[in-house]
Amino acid sequence: MTRLLLALLLAAGAAIGTAHAQSAGDGPMVLTPPADDTTPVKPKPKPKPQPVAPAPAVTTPAPAAAPPPADNGPAPIVLFPDAAGTDTGSADGTVDWPLPHLRPDTAAGAGTPPAPSDTPPVDTAPAPPPADSAPPDAAAAPAIPTIPTVTTGGTAPPPGVPTVGGTAAAPAPPDPPGVDSAYGAFQRGFYLSAFGLAIRRAEAGDTAAQTLLGLIYEGGYGVPRDPVQAVSWYKFAADGGDANAQFALGNMYLDGRGVPADGATAADYFEKAAGKGDISATYSLALLYLQGKARPQDLSRAAQLFQQAAEGGNADAQYVLAQLYEEGKGVKEDQAAATKWFAEAARLGQIPSEVEYAIRLFNGVGTAADETAAAKWFQQAADVGSPIAQNRLARLLATGRGIKEDHVAAAKWHFLAKQAGKDDALLDQVVASLTDDERQQALAAAQRWPAAD
Repeated sequence: MTRLLLALLLAAGAAIGTAHAQSAGDGPMVLTPPADDTTPVKPKPKPKPQPVAPAPAVTTPAPAAAPPPADNGPAPIVLFPDAAGTDTGSADGTVDWPLPHLRPDTAAGAGTPPAPSDTPPVDTAPAPPPADSAPPDAAAAPAIPTIPTVTTGGTAPPPGVPTVGGTAAAPAPPDPPGVDSAYGAFQRGFYLSAFGLAIRRAEAGDTAAQTLLGLIYEGGYGVPRDPVQAVSWYKFAADGGDANAQFALGNMYLDGRGVPADGATAADYFEKAAGKGDISATYSLALLYLQGKARPQDLSRAAQLFQQAAEGGNADAQYVLAQLYEEGKGVKEDQAAATKWFAEAARLGQIPSEVEYAIRLFNGVGTAADETAAAKWFQQAADVGSPIAQNRLARLLATGRGIKEDHVAAAKWHFLAKQAGKDDALLDQVVASLTDDERQQALAAAQRWPAAD
């Protein structure tokens, strides 16, 4: 049975189809392969294990050419084309913009904190110390027995800058060059000390301190969460030219937090911050042009902005830019450039890009084919829970392409991918060919995952 199955799999061929796409940049780019395409980036934390239900025994093997269902993830591909050579898992021709912010939860948390909601978060940071036990650089912070309400008025601050309780605070002593004691206290979790240090500077017109107060109120750090107060402080800082505040304020307007939702105003603030070189604002503005929201859809302009953000090291921008080059949307189609940007994003840990880059390495699209390197990238994405990568890795293990053949390991990854909705009739046949003992080993390994075997 095993020999028959392997012959069936190998006879079907082994081309991995390409994925989806988007649109980008200002012209074709020549791919310069990185120095080491076979070494994935630093390992990422694995997700918590989920129980895997025993797979029912397969009594009637499915036809060898039966195509697997279409994937819902960022890379709808199959390993084997049908007899006519048609890629049975290719896209249906429609452009589905799989933007990074819509990717699975396993790909989230790559350094960008989620926007605060109106429900106060569970504060896991160190509790702020009593006023008499503040950290050394916050020793001058005034005790704050109650949370002040920011109101307009007072005489010391510049016109329009709010004060605490309607009266001006004493000038804050200047920090040494290159030191921001308020941000230092905030980063260590001493939120009330940070508030006390920032409020006096903010009233004196310090835009960095005003931005910090906006962040404190937006996230509810040591104070009740108050998006209206956050908007107030962000606006003072944004109007004073602070790019961080302009980006934050743009997000508040875009989401309708603390102010009525206003996409046009959000885009204006993103534009201001992007003009000052803020990479996150540049990426957000590019999304608005790509989607045709708040700004008229302009794929060429979106591609230019994605290019800027990608060159600035934004992994999500690199992922979208790669899709734009892949599809020729807003730029001239350039498969080498697409592969380059998928590779750049993959090295920054962007999971959909890891899958896309593995596909292109396997097929030799935009770069030289390298099945061994492709298997390593599939392995890395599978290890952190990508069902698509788990399915592709299982197929490689079943056929020994780019990795040592191992039907028990193939069954393990197939069980995990199948539980996430990635059915595969050919891999069902691999499982059916195993002995009862081998099937139990695979099932036990899947149930232990992500613990190391």
